[in-house]
Amino acid sequence: MKAKPTKSPLDKVLGHLDDLDEVNLGILVQRLARERKLLETVFDVIRDGILVLDENGIITYSNLEGRRLIGLKDESSEKIFLHRAAPELAKAIGLNRSQEDHRPEVVVREMKISYPEQRQIRAYAVPIEDTKISSKKAQGKAGLAIVMTDVTEEKDKLEAQLESERISSIMDLAAGVAHELGNPLNSINIHLQYLQRSLNNKKIDAQKSSKSLDACIKEVKRLDGIISHFLKAIRPSEPIFQKINLLSIIEETLRLREKELQNKKVKVQMEAGVREPMIRGDLEQVKQVFFNVIGNAIDAIPEGSEIRIVSGLDENFVFAQIVDQGSGIAKENISRVFEPYFTTKKSGHGIGMMIVHRIMRDHNGEVGIDSKEGSGTIVTLKFPRKTPHLQLLESPLNIKE
Repeated sequence: MKAKPTKSPLDKVLGHLDDLDEVNLGILVQRLARERKLLETVFDVIRDGILVLDENGIITYSNLEGRRLIGLKDESSEKIFLHRAAPELAKAIGLNRSQEDHRPEVVVREMKISYPEQRQIRAYAVPIEDTKISSKKAQGKAGLAIVMTDVTEEKDKLEAQLESERISSIMDLAAGVAHELGNPLNSINIHLQYLQRSLNNKKIDAQKSSKSLDACIKEVKRLDGIISHFLKAIRPSEPIFQKINLLSIIEETLRLREKELQNKKVKVQMEAGVREPMIRGDLEQVKQVFFNVIGNAIDAIPEGSEIRIVSGLDENFVFAQIVDQGSGIAKENISRVFEPYFTTKKSGHGIGMMIVHRIMRDHNGEVGIDSKEGSGTIVTLKFPRKTPHLQLLESPLNIKE
């Protein structure tokens, strides 16, 4: 037998409205007005922007920072559609989905907005349902609570923080490299000593000397590879942009992950909306993005499961979605996905999605995560089709009831 939900004091009072006389009713209205004013004052001092939408995408509440970020000059009693006031934000959080589409439990996006000024924001959207509507009627009728954080200045601070952490980690990397250098150097030393003895004794075995030289050359190449990887780790390179086929990158990444996919008996379903989705990007860096995201999907799903990779394009972007039916991401963790060194894996380092975020930002792209704990995760990667142009809105259109 299910326990009945506990009613708040306000619900109890509202349930007896008919029993209140005119004086007590007036006192109640004044009390509610004072509490609303207090809450509005509290929300207006919060540094994050807050928007509340109804099931039709109409803004029913916005705090001061929320209005500043989307360019609303003042709080209006008239209702405004989000897709008219902030079309970039509305599209990013998926307001264009039909009611029949599955709505994720939580959505997080880091994106650029161009109105009222160009800013980088992180948007966090959670469906909210009217508890008075039955569960069947509530399906597809959920409104949204959106929390927006201006991360424009945070980007510069993050770069400085990463640089500091990178420098502090060089000593650890150097220690590992020193260990890796030991084996090939020891091998080279052994072969050179043999060649030296042969020359001193004037008894040179051409076949053995040739093998020793070949071994030295191989070990020198190995040393070169160790040093190259070390330099890449401490000095990330600027992207070298070229025209590349996104499908080719995905297929090559799947080949690199083939052994892991086979070990977990994971099937990969490709759904290509375009035969040759071309982008301008750095071949190795874009490959790293898909390597990290597909690796996370493999880790999240059970044995014998499936990963869907959907690609296509819209007016501004070439996109790819990596869809898994794994464990999903908890609400309290999803806003921390891009933080350095944050991980929920036992053997994770917490830099995979941070690297994805950095590379996508360097490519003027966007990365979004839709997830529901226990149902799975969709990671959307968007690469610009062309250089973006600023499209400023003169003024949002108001819609009266």
